[in-house]
Amino acid sequence: MSRIDDLNAWRAFVVFAKAGTLSGAAKVLDVEVSSVSRAIAALEKSLGCELIRHAARPLTLTDAGKTALKRIEPILRAHESLVESLMEDAKALEGRIRLSSAPGFASRRLAGILERFYAVHPGITIEILSGLQAADVQKGLCEVATLTGMPTLPGLVCMSRGRNVYLPVASPGYVRRHGMPVSPDQLRAHTGFIYAGPVRAETKELFRGGRREAVQFGQAIRSTDILAIRDALLKDMGVAVDMPLVQIHEDLLDGRLVPILPGWFRPPVECFIAAGRAAWHMRRVRVFFEWYARAMQEVFASYEAKVSAIVGLPHDEVAVDRNEIFRT
Repeated sequence: MSRIDDLNAWRAFVVFAKAGTLSGAAKVLDVEVSSVSRAIAALEKSLGCELIRHAARPLTLTDAGKTALKRIEPILRAHESLVESLMEDAKALEGRIRLSSAPGFASRRLAGILERFYAVHPGITIEILSGLQAADVQKGLCEVATLTGMPTLPGLVCMSRGRNVYLPVASPGYVRRHGMPVSPDQLRAHTGFIYAGPVRAETKELFRGGRREAVQFGQAIRSTDILAIRDALLKDMGVAVDMPLVQIHEDLLDGRLVPILPGWFRPPVECFIAAGRAAWHMRRVRVFFEWYARAMQEVFASYEAKVSAIVGLPHDEVAVDRNEIFRT
């Protein structure tokens, strides 16, 4: 077999040329002298010319050997640099990433999404946190977070995750007993569950076209736990005007919840995946960041597609480039 393309053979030749002797080269390479001699002889046989003046003492390079040395050294250096770079990249895709997500989403949806990422990048471990805000990302309390609304604090790298759609809903059982509210003023006759957690501001108004009306329930129950509100709705305990579609799309499809207040909505909110600029310098963060943003876009778009035949969905008021990665 020809040794012309054997980088180890060429490396033995270069080390010999630097060391000046076969024994010196063997010591550097930590091999037997005969291994160095055979590697160089095989190169000479494949090339059809001598690289070393074998009759001379000490051994010296031929003109062909000198030309080969000059040309092959940059190639070997480039090869070593490539291998080192690839190995560093592999190590760069290992380690921990702290990811902050809305508690309800983290509880019910996140594990399945991350399982797909682990299949591609098993060396990266995701530590799930919940409810951190833009300032926490800025301070480095997590590497990546989902933020509701356009980030404004400086020092963040951001990409759209897609929009959150909020729907007014109740259970069929509740509607049968208490009636279907068709306009916000009728909410005064109903028990309403209000989300009051850290992820977004409380819903105080609903919109329909150019109209807006205040949200006022006969009895209001506030909770910071969106899943507790969903559970209460499913138990026929009241209505909610701003349930995230991500939490109820199966309930709508299966008829466990039904839309109320036709045409009235809390406006959708664009959400963003954000990383601090210090975290952005880590390759594993950049790889996860873009993968996660695109995976989330697909997931949230699929929810809308599934329920669009059941309930009319609000339109985006402002177009967002969901492929753009930008800095604040």
